[in-house]
Amino acid sequence: MRKPGSGAGHHRQLAVVGACLALLAPARAWPEPGTEPIRLSFTEALRRVFIRNPDALIASEEIARARAVVEQVRAGSLPTGTLAATYTQLNSARLTTGTPTSVILPRIGFNAAGTVGIGLDPRRWVQWSQARDNVTVARLGAEDVRRQLAVTVSQVYLSVLVQRKLVQADENAVRNAEAHVDYTRTRLDAGNGTLVDFQRASALYFTDRAQLERTRFLLVRLQEQLGILLGESAPVDVSAEIQLPAAPSDLRRALEDADRLRSDLRLARERLFATAKVRRDSWADFMPSASASFEVQYQTPPTQTLPTESWQLLVMVAFPVYDGGLRYGLLKERRALESEAGVRLGATVRQVRSDVRTALVELERARTALELAREAARLSTEVLRLTTVSYRTGLSNDLQVIDAQLASRNAEISAALAENDERQAQLDLLNATGHFPPTGSLP
Repeated sequence: MRKPGSGAGHHRQLAVVGACLALLAPARAWPEPGTEPIRLSFTEALRRVFIRNPDALIASEEIARARAVVEQVRAGSLPTGTLAATYTQLNSARLTTGTPTSVILPRIGFNAAGTVGIGLDPRRWVQWSQARDNVTVARLGAEDVRRQLAVTVSQVYLSVLVQRKLVQADENAVRNAEAHVDYTRTRLDAGNGTLVDFQRASALYFTDRAQLERTRFLLVRLQEQLGILLGESAPVDVSAEIQLPAAPSDLRRALEDADRLRSDLRLARERLFATAKVRRDSWADFMPSASASFEVQYQTPPTQTLPTESWQLLVMVAFPVYDGGLRYGLLKERRALESEAGVRLGATVRQVRSDVRTALVELERARTALELAREAARLSTEVLRLTTVSYRTGLSNDLQVIDAQLASRNAEISAALAENDERQAQLDLLNATGHFPPTGSLP
């Protein structure tokens, strides 16, 4: 009960309560979003990243460019054909100076020629074959780009999903803190509570509100990042829980799958094969080359040097003798490139095997941590309920309620993070073993 003569203190309490209530008033307002997020399923998000992400589009264009290079290089090994026509008009015919005179060049003449040529150069042949190998390298490179994009999108997608749960956990904490503030205010108005209890409850409420605003902002940021990855002009939101495909749990099988399916490992092997082939094809630089052309001409009127109809066949054979050491320099460079590709392949193999071993341990630990976090969240929720009931019956104090609220919020957040860690670990294992992205999601 308040003592007589404590009017000034009572007015101060009313002022504090009024200030707290003024801050509590806008607490339930939800800020209006500037742009409504696009809600996509996990499968649709993977499909869109393959057809709209700039990196995926550039990788596809690289395949088209490699195929165009094949056509360019192939042209040097195929026959060529040309047609040419010449019309000549002079001011007068060109005559000889002797007697009788004869026409050297007529005043008006027309010449038509058709030429067919073919080159026989071993260097062109091996370059054609090497260009086809580069198409395979570009295709595997595009597959690896799609794999990396799929993993990145999946990680951001899961982050948006867990961030929504964090927002929900903070909203629950705000509701619990608000209910506690209302109860302490009721007790204070009835003369059974203290201003300290009310202010302590209000401080916790404002702390939870600040945390809620931060988690909401982080959710918006993640939605914007997901939209950028998918090539959208608006933020992208997740639709529901996702089901990742099963991954092998046996180490031996996981290593075998990774060795067979990992796109980066297949790309490294293909690059080694391509560089080794370029080095082996160096023999073509030491071989002779030949070319042949056949030309048919029609001249009217005929001249002293050009009859009406004529043809000519030209065959040329060239033997490389000395080029200043160019061929040997190219051979040394190709050997170095082959050695570099072999070193990169070895490093990739070690990295892939390390990824598999790490992902298996990560998934096992994440599943254990998830079970513990869920049990902790369940117990913390029950403790909060019992502590609140005890406080309202006078068996516990305000500090115990606040501690229980903080513990419940932290446990709920830890459970949400543990769920995300478990899904991220499963995604890491799928990526490490080459089972991600799923075959059905590829374009």
